[in-house]
Amino acid sequence: MSSKGAPEFSRQVVEQTDAYLDAISECVDLLSRLVENYEPGDSARHLVEEIRGLESDCDAQSRRLSALITNTTVREFGIRNSRVHLNAEQVVRLYQLLDEIPNAAEQIAEDLVTIAPERRRSCFRRYREMVDHATTAMAALADAVHEFVRLLCSSTETGSITRHVETIRATESECDGVRNAVIADVFADEAIPQPMVYREFASLFDRLVDAMEDVTDQLVLLSSSEQWITAEPQSQ
Repeated sequence: MSSKGAPEFSRQVVEQTDAYLDAISECVDLLSRLVENYEPGDSARHLVEEIRGLESDCDAQSRRLSALITNTTVREFGIRNSRVHLNAEQVVRLYQLLDEIPNAAEQIAEDLVTIAPERRRSCFRRYREMVDHATTAMAALADAVHEFVRLLCSSTETGSITRHVETIRATESECDGVRNAVIADVFADEAIPQPMVYREFASLFDRLVDAMEDVTDQLVLLSSSEQWITAEPQSQ
């Protein structure tokens, strides 16, 4: 690829990133379906298999994107993609952090069918609320990463992901509150067997959203020294 191939490189990065984000979002959506329809036993195993397969696809997509960026030479990047070249190491780290989201979703799904906790209505109602927060955060994160990568592959455009960053951080904070409510309830009710199990699942759902916030923090870090993208309000 010569510098004349720079538009093709940009197209590949944007399209592969979008496909990667779609696969991660589908993992979160499948987890939402699993929590909504969960019953102890074998009925949920097909959803777990789908999540497991998607998580493997996400691993492969993350590796392909990282290789696309790290194996491209300065000459191949061309002037158009100087932003990618200058931020290559941190962009690869961004893709690695994104991969923690399907990993977290898979762990929750695997643990649900392995441990098979009783579907206590009060706990699972809050678990569902936490997954709803995760879905909201994932939608905002996908938009933020898409816009970031699109601008990264441009030589002249500027833009902002501030609104998406604010949504993710607010959602993560709300999820913390739901997690704390689950933990308080299960230890306040002596009739609940194995409260530690329900506490652990609350923590796992919270870690899913924490993984999304970790990606957000990486976006903010990448944006902090750049004039072409804004990730936080100027007052901060």
